[in-house]
Amino acid sequence: MPSFPVHIVVAQMLCGEIGVSSKPEFMLGTIAPDSVNLKGFASRDVRYGAHIRSVDYEVWKNDLSQFYKQNLAKFQDCADYLKGYVFHCITDIAWDEAVQPKLFEYLQSRGELTREEITKLKWEELFRFNSLLVGREDFLSAVSELEKAQPRAIATVTAEQVSEYRDYVVNDYKDKISTQPPQFLNTDHVALCAARSSELYKQLI
Repeated sequence: MPSFPVHIVVAQMLCGEIGVSSKPEFMLGTIAPDSVNLKGFASRDVRYGAHIRSVDYEVWKNDLSQFYKQNLAKFQDCADYLKGYVFHCITDIAWDEAVQPKLFEYLQSRGELTREEITKLKWEELFRFNSLLVGREDFLSAVSELEKAQPRAIATVTAEQVSEYRDYVVNDYKDKISTQPPQFLNTDHVALCAARSSELYKQLI
């Protein structure tokens, strides 16, 4: 799964294509699932609940599609918030399918590593990549929209969690940025993730 700057940049790239009417609502929905991780990675059950997730990716895709359809009436006054929430999860899948295998292959080329070591190195590389993304005009433009939307409870995430996480993204996310440049990830990988996200969105929504 990618870091939140990747989510924001991909959402910014595709919001016009997927018919977003309220950009603030969509962008807030796009970061909302990760609200459960504000104080450190939440337990697996909490993370999976917030992301409508299954270990089986085909089940996950089907569950996301059903979640979207089942909640359309509930979120009819803020449909783009729901759309952004589901889009976040779609982008997680897209990253895992289109980019993460390439990143893991690169990391494994450095020697025999345990799963825990791979995970640690993955996040270190993502934090290095964040340093390039957070200065981009499209990232800054998207972040400026976040405070224009109302945080709402959705799935297993509370409105308070979304509000706190939004404040963190807007005002203080330095702990997720490395001062070093990335060793592998580049903007081509964001483009790969965006292309796969677009494909999945058309299939599921």
